[in-house]
Amino acid sequence: MLRQHEQSLDVTQWVFMRAIEVGFEVRSPGESLSWLYRTATQRCLWLMRNDRSRRQIRGRHHLELVPTAASPEQSAVDRDLVVRALQQVDEQTGQIALLTWMQGFTNHRAAEICEVSTRTVNRARKHFETVLEQLKEAP
Repeated sequence: MLRQHEQSLDVTQWVFMRAIEVGFEVRSPGESLSWLYRTATQRCLWLMRNDRSRRQIRGRHHLELVPTAASPEQSAVDRDLVVRALQQVDEQTGQIALLTWMQGFTNHRAAEICEVSTRTVNRARKHFETVLEQLKEAP
């Protein structure tokens, strides 16, 4: 379906990791195979759709997506701002900020990891961004 051997192996591994996450139990061979097939197919379709969307976004915004080379001094200042912002927020907000900002998790996945609602993740991210902006504007 994906026409790429490496991606197919990744999907296979993802499906079995997902089975562990959801506590998959073998009930009958037919039901188990059906679940495995359905889950793998949905993941493949998601990857294909995601890849197509990324190509479209890159095509439309390729100039904006080119990373700008920040000086080492600017990178240090940015890291310092993030550290100071993390010190000013509660632990849960800090964890959500690290998951979404630094590690690139989606809001939905961060909500699963932190065992909170997606709405809570959105509010925490907004709060963290506000604190970060206030620190940028402060002398």
